[in-house]
Amino acid sequence: MSEHIALETQLINSLKLPYQLRPYQWEGIRFLVESNAVLLADEMGLGKTVQVAVSLEILWRKSQLTRALVVVPSSLKLNWEAELRRWAPSLSVQRVHGNAANRQAYYLLPISVLVASYEEIRVDIMRSINDIFFDVVVLDEAQRIKNLHSKSSLACRILNRNRSWALTGTPVENRRSDLISIFRFVKLGLLHQGLSRTEIHSRMRPHFLRRCKRDVLKDLPPIIDQEISIELRGKQQEAYFQAWKSRWESCDSSPQNFSPANLFAIITKLKQLCNYDAESGESAKLDVLLNILEVQVAEENKIIVFSQYVDTLKWLALQIKDLPHEIFHGGLSQPEREKILDRFRQEPGPRCLLMSLRAGGIGLNIQEASTVVLFDRWWNPAVENQAVQRAHRFGREDPLHVIRFIILDTIEERISNIIKKKQELFENYIEGADSVDTPRLSRESLEQILDSPKLS
Repeated sequence: MSEHIALETQLINSLKLPYQLRPYQWEGIRFLVESNAVLLADEMGLGKTVQVAVSLEILWRKSQLTRALVVVPSSLKLNWEAELRRWAPSLSVQRVHGNAANRQAYYLLPISVLVASYEEIRVDIMRSINDIFFDVVVLDEAQRIKNLHSKSSLACRILNRNRSWALTGTPVENRRSDLISIFRFVKLGLLHQGLSRTEIHSRMRPHFLRRCKRDVLKDLPPIIDQEISIELRGKQQEAYFQAWKSRWESCDSSPQNFSPANLFAIITKLKQLCNYDAESGESAKLDVLLNILEVQVAEENKIIVFSQYVDTLKWLALQIKDLPHEIFHGGLSQPEREKILDRFRQEPGPRCLLMSLRAGGIGLNIQEASTVVLFDRWWNPAVENQAVQRAHRFGREDPLHVIRFIILDTIEERISNIIKKKQELFENYIEGADSVDTPRLSRESLEQILDSPKLS
């Protein structure tokens, strides 16, 4: 163990760990413990939470930590509290919750690690914690501060701290400014827009660590990707192309008269018609999904179906009523979510989990699924990848089958092209590819999606 981390052997041996860590995790712990400014960008599923928890325990034992703050999406507060108690048993851990007065009391108590949400920090930074010093501030899912001018981003940057640790498997989601904004927290002044890709890599290298599953978990079963192209037909096809032809009716046939919000509304309507036609009940995607489910039922497997639309999930639930299923979405309380996930994990198959792409994309472990279906596509490949990685976690024994639906000769093809360009952007700055183009979902992109000659 000591060959993987330059810390005292006696201290390492005294740690009470639930199970043995892998070499790459010890390397991550060494990187954190020895650094004041870190972006840990390990691919999802490699245990960033565990590495941070053990690092905080080590800092505490070395008398380098009195108080730490972990900032997370609100849905992950319970999970972080549990993992810290499990992996850092010497530390006192407390979730910040309640009204403003209650939260202020938590900040004043002598607690080793506080766990707060981005929303709470945004409100409390000027009231309760503007003059409190933390030895370490950790930002989980740090892409939450990708917008340099957001209140959450500003609040996190002005926290008084010695060490700045940011965690995210997707440090670039839409444009390279995402990465630059995160580094405003990690190490102010290190990166700026005027730098080339090579200069960005060079400057951030001492503060950046990323490992991929394919490199460090050789025994993790592979992901089997499949894209199924589907054609519209019948009344669903008629409804889609009627909506397409009338898309500019309320603006005198000119998209320039529409705001981006108007354009998004048109695209949303067309995307939902690609899923199903509410009037006729027809859905080309449903026919394919039912065939997939038939095979899964025969093999008593568990399957996750992702959609960005809760209405689509509710409609799907009515179509598969004979198959045990539940809907998981952002409108559920945290206890409700946990109960649904526990049933999916523990109840025998066959079973289907209908999951909102956003609500199910962060902080979950659902490796019991054998198949993941992306019923419709999100603009951002990072969000889709996060969703898929919920099931492709350490502990899997079988390959994960990932199926993406795409309706031919519709805006879904244009969206698919945007997704591919954004994936290239991520590879440029995080995986080290050569291209430096930085596409963004601009008004021009929206108009191009809605003005393709192929679809006219």
